[in-house]
Amino acid sequence: MVQKIVIVGAGPAGVLLAHYLLRREDCQIEIYERRSDPTLSDYGSDRSFPISLFPRGRLALQKIEGLDKKVGDRGSFCQGSLMYSGKGKTRLLSRKEPLLTIDRNNLVTALLDTLREKYESDRCTIHFNCQCVGLDTTENIVRFQDKDENRLNVNYDRLIGADGARSSIRQYLQEQGKLNARQEYVSDAYKSLFFPRIKGDLELAPDKIHIWRRPGNVTVLLVPQFEKFLSGVIIFPADRNPLEPLKTKEEILAYFQENFPVFARLMSLDEAEALLQNPVARVLTVRCDRFHYGDRILIVGDAAHAVSPSIGQGCNSALEDVLVLDRVIEKSAENWSQIFSEFTTTRLADAHAVQELSSYSLPRNKRLMFEFVLQIMGRRFLHKLFPNSFKPFIFDLLANPDLSYSEILHSSRNWIAKVKRSQKAKIE
Repeated sequence: MVQKIVIVGAGPAGVLLAHYLLRREDCQIEIYERRSDPTLSDYGSDRSFPISLFPRGRLALQKIEGLDKKVGDRGSFCQGSLMYSGKGKTRLLSRKEPLLTIDRNNLVTALLDTLREKYESDRCTIHFNCQCVGLDTTENIVRFQDKDENRLNVNYDRLIGADGARSSIRQYLQEQGKLNARQEYVSDAYKSLFFPRIKGDLELAPDKIHIWRRPGNVTVLLVPQFEKFLSGVIIFPADRNPLEPLKTKEEILAYFQENFPVFARLMSLDEAEALLQNPVARVLTVRCDRFHYGDRILIVGDAAHAVSPSIGQGCNSALEDVLVLDRVIEKSAENWSQIFSEFTTTRLADAHAVQELSSYSLPRNKRLMFEFVLQIMGRRFLHKLFPNSFKPFIFDLLANPDLSYSEILHSSRNWIAKVKRSQKAKIE
Protein backbone atom coordinates (compact mmCIF):
# COMPACT_ATOMS: atom_id res chain seq x y z
CA MET A 1 0.00 0.00 0.00
CA VAL A 2 1.37 3.43 -1.00
CA GLN A 3 2.27 5.67 1.95
CA LYS A 4 1.69 9.40 1.50
CA ILE A 5 4.47 10.95 3.55
CA VAL A 6 4.38 14.70 4.15
CA ILE A 7 7.71 16.26 5.13
CA VAL A 8 7.57 19.73 6.67
CA GLY A 9 10.89 21.48 6.03
CA ALA A 10 13.12 21.45 2.94
CA GLY A 11 16.40 21.83 4.77
CA PRO A 12 19.24 19.30 4.61
CA ALA A 13 17.51 16.68 6.77
CA GLY A 14 14.11 16.99 5.11
CA VAL A 15 15.38 16.77 1.53
CA LEU A 16 17.85 13.96 2.29
CA LEU A 17 15.03 12.06 3.96
CA ALA A 18 12.99 12.38 0.76
CA HIS A 19 15.90 10.81 -1.15
CA TYR A 20 15.96 7.84 1.21
CA LEU A 21 12.20 7.27 1.29
CA LEU A 22 11.82 7.52 -2.49
CA ARG A 23 14.07 4.50 -2.92
CA ARG A 24 11.03 2.57 -1.70
CA GLU A 25 8.34 2.05 -4.29
CA ASP A 26 5.52 2.39 -1.75
CA CYS A 27 6.33 6.00 -0.75
CA GLN A 28 4.86 9.17 -2.24
CA ILE A 29 6.46 12.34 -0.89
CA GLU A 30 5.19 15.89 -0.48
CA ILE A 31 7.58 18.50 0.95
CA TYR A 32 6.41 21.86 2.31
CA GLU A 33 8.86 24.66 3.11
CA ARG A 34 8.12 28.13 4.50
CA ARG A 35 11.08 29.74 2.72
CA SER A 36 11.46 30.38 -1.00
CA ASP A 37 13.23 27.97 -3.36
CA PRO A 38 17.01 28.41 -2.87
CA THR A 39 17.71 26.95 -6.33
CA LEU A 40 16.18 30.13 -7.81
CA SER A 41 18.47 32.46 -5.84
CA ASP A 42 21.85 33.81 -6.88
CA TYR A 43 24.60 32.58 -4.55
CA GLY A 44 26.20 35.97 -4.28
CA SER A 45 23.01 37.68 -3.14
CA ASP A 46 21.54 34.98 -0.90
CA ARG A 47 24.33 33.38 1.09
CA SER A 48 23.37 31.87 4.42
CA PHE A 49 25.97 30.39 6.79
CA PRO A 50 28.72 27.76 6.58
CA ILE A 51 28.27 24.13 7.51
CA SER A 52 31.11 21.71 8.23
CA LEU A 53 30.35 18.15 7.17
CA PHE A 54 32.20 15.52 9.22
CA PRO A 55 32.56 11.93 7.97
CA ARG A 56 29.37 10.95 9.86
CA GLY A 57 27.33 13.56 7.98
CA ARG A 58 28.91 12.64 4.66
CA LEU A 59 28.28 8.94 5.29
CA ALA A 60 24.54 9.69 5.15
CA LEU A 61 25.05 11.50 1.82
CA GLN A 62 27.15 8.66 0.41
CA LYS A 63 24.25 6.21 0.63
CA ILE A 64 22.59 8.11 -2.24
CA GLU A 65 24.52 7.55 -5.47
CA GLY A 66 26.32 10.66 -6.72
CA LEU A 67 25.09 12.93 -3.93
CA ASP A 68 28.30 13.25 -1.94
CA LYS A 69 30.21 14.26 -5.08
CA LYS A 70 27.62 16.85 -6.06
CA VAL A 71 27.77 18.36 -2.60
CA GLY A 72 31.57 18.24 -2.60
CA ASP A 73 31.72 20.09 -5.91
CA ARG A 74 29.94 23.05 -4.27
CA GLY A 75 32.10 23.18 -1.15
CA SER A 76 35.71 23.21 0.01
CA PHE A 77 37.78 20.63 1.84
CA CYS A 78 39.56 21.89 4.96
CA GLN A 79 42.55 20.04 6.41
CA GLY A 80 42.52 21.88 9.73
CA SER A 81 42.10 25.19 11.54
CA LEU A 82 44.39 28.19 11.83
CA MET A 83 44.04 29.91 15.19
CA TYR A 84 45.27 33.51 15.16
CA SER A 85 46.76 35.17 18.23
CA GLY A 86 46.23 38.81 19.14
CA LYS A 87 49.46 39.67 17.32
CA GLY A 88 48.45 37.76 14.19
CA LYS A 89 50.62 34.70 14.79
CA THR A 90 48.98 31.39 13.94
CA ARG A 91 48.74 27.93 15.44
CA LEU A 92 47.67 25.07 13.17
CA LEU A 93 45.33 22.37 14.39
CA SER A 94 45.44 19.78 11.63
CA ARG A 95 42.83 17.10 10.95
CA LYS A 96 43.39 13.52 9.94
CA GLU A 97 40.11 13.54 8.00
CA PRO A 98 39.27 16.72 6.05
CA LEU A 99 36.04 18.56 6.69
CA LEU A 100 33.81 19.47 3.78
CA THR A 101 32.71 23.07 4.33
CA ILE A 102 29.76 24.39 2.38
CA ASP A 103 27.26 27.23 2.53
CA ARG A 104 23.91 25.89 3.77
CA ASN A 105 22.07 27.17 0.70
CA ASN A 106 24.57 25.39 -1.57
CA LEU A 107 24.06 22.16 0.37
CA VAL A 108 20.28 22.37 0.09
CA THR A 109 20.50 23.31 -3.59
CA ALA A 110 22.64 20.24 -4.35
CA LEU A 111 20.14 18.01 -2.53
CA LEU A 112 17.16 19.56 -4.32
CA ASP A 113 18.74 19.47 -7.78
CA THR A 114 19.55 15.78 -7.40
CA LEU A 115 16.07 15.00 -6.09
CA ARG A 116 14.43 16.67 -9.08
CA GLU A 117 16.77 14.92 -11.51
CA LYS A 118 15.93 11.49 -10.12
CA TYR A 119 12.19 11.59 -9.44
CA GLU A 120 9.13 12.67 -11.38
CA SER A 121 6.55 14.98 -9.86
CA ASP A 122 3.99 12.19 -9.52
CA ARG A 123 6.17 10.67 -6.77
CA CYS A 124 7.63 13.81 -5.21
CA THR A 125 6.27 17.36 -5.09
CA ILE A 126 7.93 20.31 -3.35
CA HIS A 127 5.96 23.38 -2.24
CA PHE A 128 7.85 26.50 -1.21
CA ASN A 129 6.53 29.61 0.57
CA CYS A 130 4.14 27.43 2.58
CA GLN A 131 4.00 28.09 6.31
CA CYS A 132 2.63 25.36 8.60
CA VAL A 133 -0.29 26.91 10.50
CA GLY A 134 -2.11 23.96 12.04
CA LEU A 135 -2.18 20.26 12.81
CA ASP A 136 -5.15 17.95 13.36
CA THR A 137 -3.82 14.66 14.72
CA THR A 138 -7.31 13.14 14.82
CA GLU A 139 -8.06 13.62 11.13
CA ASN A 140 -4.39 13.34 10.03
CA ILE A 141 -4.45 16.78 8.42
CA VAL A 142 -1.66 19.38 8.43
CA ARG A 143 -2.54 22.93 7.42
CA PHE A 144 -0.43 25.42 5.47
CA GLN A 145 -0.72 29.01 4.28
CA ASP A 146 1.01 30.08 1.06
CA LYS A 147 2.48 33.49 0.22
CA ASP A 148 -0.90 34.65 -1.13
CA GLU A 149 -2.49 33.69 2.22
CA ASN A 150 -4.38 30.77 0.69
CA ARG A 151 -5.04 27.95 3.15
CA LEU A 152 -4.17 24.35 2.25
CA ASN A 153 -5.43 21.28 4.11
CA VAL A 154 -3.11 18.36 3.40
CA ASN A 155 -3.89 14.76 4.37
CA TYR A 156 -1.06 12.44 5.36
CA ASP A 157 -0.43 8.82 6.16
CA ARG A 158 2.80 9.79 7.90
CA LEU A 159 3.99 13.26 8.86
CA ILE A 160 7.64 14.12 9.46
CA GLY A 161 8.67 17.45 10.96
CA ALA A 162 12.10 18.45 9.69
CA ASP A 163 11.34 22.15 10.11
CA GLY A 164 14.21 23.29 12.31
CA ALA A 165 14.72 24.46 15.87
CA ARG A 166 11.56 26.55 15.79
CA SER A 167 9.54 23.63 14.44
CA SER A 168 5.82 24.22 14.03
CA ILE A 169 5.16 20.47 14.14
CA ARG A 170 6.96 20.11 17.47
CA GLN A 171 5.19 23.17 18.84
CA TYR A 172 1.73 21.79 17.97
CA LEU A 173 2.58 18.41 19.49
CA GLN A 174 3.86 20.11 22.61
CA GLU A 175 0.76 22.32 22.93
CA GLN A 176 -1.44 19.24 22.62
CA GLY A 177 0.52 17.35 25.27
CA LYS A 178 1.89 14.79 22.81
CA LEU A 179 5.54 15.33 23.85
CA ASN A 180 7.64 17.46 26.18
CA ALA A 181 10.40 19.75 24.97
CA ARG A 182 12.78 22.18 26.65
CA GLN A 183 14.03 25.13 24.61
CA GLU A 184 16.91 27.41 25.56
CA TYR A 185 19.02 30.02 23.82
CA VAL A 186 22.78 29.57 23.92
CA SER A 187 24.57 32.35 25.75
CA ASP A 188 26.18 33.72 22.58
CA ALA A 189 24.78 35.67 19.66
CA TYR A 190 26.30 36.18 16.23
CA LYS A 191 26.30 38.11 12.96
CA SER A 192 27.09 36.55 9.59
CA LEU A 193 30.22 37.55 7.65
CA PHE A 194 31.08 37.27 3.95
CA PHE A 195 34.55 38.17 2.65
CA PRO A 196 36.64 37.51 -0.43
CA ARG A 197 39.41 35.02 0.38
CA ILE A 198 41.91 36.95 -1.74
CA LYS A 199 42.39 40.71 -1.75
CA GLY A 200 45.47 42.44 -3.10
CA ASP A 201 48.55 40.62 -1.82
CA LEU A 202 46.64 38.87 0.98
CA GLU A 203 45.39 35.33 0.38
CA LEU A 204 44.10 33.21 3.24
CA ALA A 205 44.67 29.46 3.02
CA PRO A 206 41.88 27.84 1.01
CA ASP A 207 42.04 24.57 2.98
CA LYS A 208 41.89 25.93 6.54
CA ILE A 209 39.20 27.24 8.84
CA HIS A 210 40.34 30.63 10.20
CA ILE A 211 39.65 31.45 13.86
CA TRP A 212 40.53 34.58 15.82
CA ARG A 213 39.55 34.93 19.48
CA ARG A 214 39.58 38.19 21.41
CA PRO A 215 39.09 38.97 25.11
CA GLY A 216 35.48 39.08 26.18
CA ASN A 217 34.64 35.83 24.35
CA VAL A 218 34.49 37.53 20.95
CA THR A 219 35.43 35.20 18.09
CA VAL A 220 35.60 35.51 14.33
CA LEU A 221 35.32 32.23 12.44
CA LEU A 222 35.74 32.19 8.66
CA VAL A 223 35.31 29.13 6.46
CA PRO A 224 36.51 28.85 2.83
CA GLN A 225 33.78 28.43 0.24
CA PHE A 226 34.04 27.77 -3.44
CA GLU A 227 34.51 30.70 -5.84
CA LYS A 228 37.17 32.21 -3.52
CA PHE A 229 34.73 33.34 -0.83
CA LEU A 230 34.95 33.16 2.94
CA SER A 231 31.78 32.91 4.97
CA GLY A 232 31.48 32.82 8.70
CA VAL A 233 30.37 34.58 11.83
CA ILE A 234 31.46 37.00 14.51
CA ILE A 235 30.34 35.48 17.82
CA PHE A 236 29.90 37.41 21.06
CA PRO A 237 28.03 37.16 24.38
CA ALA A 238 24.38 37.98 23.79
CA ASP A 239 24.43 40.61 26.56
CA ARG A 240 27.68 42.23 25.43
CA ASN A 241 27.51 42.92 21.70
CA PRO A 242 30.70 44.83 20.79
CA LEU A 243 29.15 45.96 17.49
CA GLU A 244 26.08 47.55 19.08
CA PRO A 245 27.65 51.01 19.64
CA LEU A 246 28.91 51.12 16.03
CA LYS A 247 26.59 53.12 13.77
CA THR A 248 28.48 53.51 10.49
CA LYS A 249 30.39 51.26 8.11
CA GLU A 250 33.53 53.27 8.83
CA GLU A 251 33.23 52.44 12.53
CA ILE A 252 32.76 48.75 11.69
CA LEU A 253 35.89 48.77 9.55
CA ALA A 254 37.86 50.56 12.28
CA TYR A 255 36.71 47.99 14.85
CA PHE A 256 38.02 45.15 12.68
CA GLN A 257 41.27 46.95 11.98
CA GLU A 258 41.87 47.24 15.72
CA ASN A 259 40.69 43.79 16.83
CA PHE A 260 41.04 41.53 13.77
CA PRO A 261 43.69 43.23 11.61
CA VAL A 262 44.31 40.29 9.27
CA PHE A 263 40.63 39.89 8.42
CA ALA A 264 40.18 43.66 8.23
CA ARG A 265 42.46 43.68 5.18
CA LEU A 266 39.79 41.64 3.37
CA MET A 267 36.93 43.91 4.41
CA SER A 268 35.76 46.65 2.08
CA LEU A 269 33.35 49.39 3.10
CA ASP A 270 30.61 47.47 1.27
CA GLU A 271 31.29 44.39 3.40
CA ALA A 272 31.39 46.58 6.50
CA GLU A 273 27.99 48.00 5.53
CA ALA A 274 26.62 44.48 5.01
CA LEU A 275 27.82 43.47 8.48
CA LEU A 276 26.24 46.60 9.94
CA GLN A 277 22.89 45.71 8.37
CA ASN A 278 23.00 41.96 9.12
CA PRO A 279 20.68 41.13 12.03
CA VAL A 280 21.95 39.75 15.30
CA ALA A 281 20.97 36.07 15.51
CA ARG A 282 20.59 33.64 18.42
CA VAL A 283 20.81 29.86 18.42
CA LEU A 284 17.95 27.97 20.04
CA THR A 285 18.64 24.54 21.51
CA VAL A 286 15.91 21.91 21.85
CA ARG A 287 15.74 18.81 24.05
CA CYS A 288 12.74 16.45 23.70
CA ASP A 289 11.61 13.47 25.74
CA ARG A 290 10.53 11.66 22.56
CA PHE A 291 10.57 12.20 18.81
CA HIS A 292 7.25 10.63 17.79
CA TYR A 293 3.53 10.67 18.39
CA GLY A 294 1.86 7.32 17.81
CA ASP A 295 2.68 5.74 14.47
CA ARG A 296 1.83 8.80 12.38
CA ILE A 297 4.14 11.69 13.34
CA LEU A 298 7.91 11.99 13.74
CA ILE A 299 10.33 14.91 14.21
CA VAL A 300 13.98 14.78 13.12
CA GLY A 301 17.05 17.01 12.96
CA ASP A 302 16.93 20.40 14.68
CA ALA A 303 13.20 19.99 15.26
CA ALA A 304 14.06 17.10 17.58
CA HIS A 305 17.46 18.04 19.03
CA ALA A 306 18.83 21.46 18.02
CA VAL A 307 22.29 22.00 19.52
CA SER A 308 24.91 24.67 20.04
CA PRO A 309 27.02 25.11 16.87
CA SER A 310 30.29 25.15 18.83
CA ILE A 311 31.56 21.76 17.55
CA GLY A 312 29.71 21.73 14.22
CA GLN A 313 27.41 18.78 14.89
CA GLY A 314 23.98 20.28 14.20
CA CYS A 315 23.74 19.40 10.51
CA ASN A 316 25.83 16.24 10.92
CA SER A 317 23.53 14.82 13.59
CA ALA A 318 20.48 15.79 11.50
CA LEU A 319 21.82 13.94 8.45
CA GLU A 320 22.72 10.98 10.67
CA ASP A 321 19.08 10.93 11.85
CA VAL A 322 18.08 10.08 8.28
CA LEU A 323 20.57 7.21 8.15
CA VAL A 324 19.36 5.89 11.52
CA LEU A 325 15.70 6.11 10.44
CA ASP A 326 16.50 4.21 7.26
CA ARG A 327 18.09 1.43 9.30
CA VAL A 328 15.06 1.32 11.59
CA ILE A 329 12.76 0.99 8.56
CA GLU A 330 14.85 -1.91 7.26
CA LYS A 331 14.95 -3.57 10.67
CA SER A 332 11.17 -3.20 11.08
CA ALA A 333 10.47 -4.65 7.65
CA GLU A 334 8.60 -1.42 6.80
CA ASN A 335 6.07 -2.03 9.57
CA TRP A 336 5.00 1.59 10.03
CA SER A 337 3.10 0.83 13.22
CA GLN A 338 6.42 0.54 15.07
CA ILE A 339 8.97 2.48 13.00
CA PHE A 340 8.55 5.89 14.64
CA SER A 341 8.57 4.61 18.23
CA GLU A 342 11.62 2.49 17.42
CA PHE A 343 13.40 5.58 16.08
CA THR A 344 12.89 7.35 19.42
CA THR A 345 14.19 4.29 21.28
CA THR A 346 17.23 4.06 19.02
CA ARG A 347 18.11 7.74 18.75
CA LEU A 348 17.14 9.49 21.99
CA ALA A 349 20.30 8.80 24.02
CA ASP A 350 22.58 9.90 21.17
CA ALA A 351 20.53 13.06 20.64
CA HIS A 352 20.92 14.00 24.30
CA ALA A 353 24.63 13.11 24.15
CA VAL A 354 25.35 15.39 21.20
CA GLN A 355 23.71 18.24 23.10
CA GLU A 356 26.06 17.68 26.06
CA LEU A 357 29.05 17.50 23.74
CA SER A 358 27.99 20.63 21.86
CA SER A 359 27.41 22.64 25.03
CA TYR A 360 30.50 21.63 27.01
CA SER A 361 33.32 20.53 24.69
CA LEU A 362 34.68 24.03 23.99
CA PRO A 363 35.70 25.98 27.12
CA ARG A 364 35.00 29.69 27.47
CA ASN A 365 38.06 30.73 29.49
CA LYS A 366 41.59 31.23 28.25
CA ARG A 367 43.27 28.72 30.59
CA LEU A 368 40.99 25.85 29.62
CA MET A 369 41.21 26.77 25.95
CA PHE A 370 44.99 26.42 26.16
CA GLU A 371 44.51 23.02 27.85
CA PHE A 372 42.00 22.08 25.15
CA VAL A 373 44.61 22.63 22.42
CA LEU A 374 47.22 20.70 24.40
CA GLN A 375 44.77 17.84 24.90
CA ILE A 376 44.19 17.54 21.15
CA MET A 377 47.89 17.60 20.29
CA GLY A 378 48.99 15.42 23.21
CA ARG A 379 46.32 12.78 22.71
CA ARG A 380 47.14 12.51 19.02
CA PHE A 381 50.81 11.94 19.81
CA LEU A 382 50.12 9.38 22.54
CA HIS A 383 47.42 7.59 20.53
CA LYS A 384 49.85 7.17 17.66
CA LEU A 385 52.41 5.54 20.00
CA PHE A 386 50.00 3.62 22.25
CA PRO A 387 46.69 3.27 20.40
CA ASN A 388 45.25 0.77 22.88
CA SER A 389 46.01 2.91 25.94
CA PHE A 390 45.23 6.45 24.81
CA LYS A 391 42.09 7.40 22.93
CA PRO A 392 41.92 10.50 20.72
CA PHE A 393 40.35 13.70 22.06
CA ILE A 394 36.79 14.87 21.38
CA PHE A 395 37.21 16.43 17.92
CA ASP A 396 39.04 13.40 16.57
CA LEU A 397 36.44 11.07 18.09
CA LEU A 398 33.69 13.04 16.35
CA ALA A 399 35.39 12.35 13.04
CA ASN A 400 34.82 8.63 13.48
CA PRO A 401 31.32 7.77 12.21
CA ASP A 402 31.56 4.31 13.77
CA LEU A 403 31.40 5.87 17.25
CA SER A 404 28.01 6.96 18.54
CA TYR A 405 27.59 10.29 20.29
CA SER A 406 26.86 8.37 23.51
CA GLU A 407 30.19 6.54 23.24
CA ILE A 408 32.04 9.81 22.57
CA LEU A 409 30.38 11.45 25.57
CA HIS A 410 31.35 8.52 27.78
CA SER A 411 34.98 8.66 26.60
CA SER A 412 35.09 12.42 27.17
CA ARG A 413 33.13 12.56 30.43
CA ASN A 414 36.03 13.93 32.55
CA TRP A 415 36.69 16.81 30.17
CA ILE A 416 32.98 17.61 29.79
CA ALA A 417 32.61 17.68 33.58
CA LYS A 418 35.59 20.06 33.88
CA VAL A 419 34.18 22.51 31.33
CA LYS A 420 30.73 22.29 32.93
CA ARG A 421 32.21 23.13 36.35
CA SER A 422 34.08 26.11 34.94
CA GLN A 423 30.94 27.51 33.34
CA LYS A 424 28.93 26.99 36.50
CA ALA A 425 31.62 28.70 38.60
CA LYS A 426 31.57 31.70 36.27
CA ILE A 427 27.79 32.04 36.60
CA GLU A 428 27.97 31.87 40.40
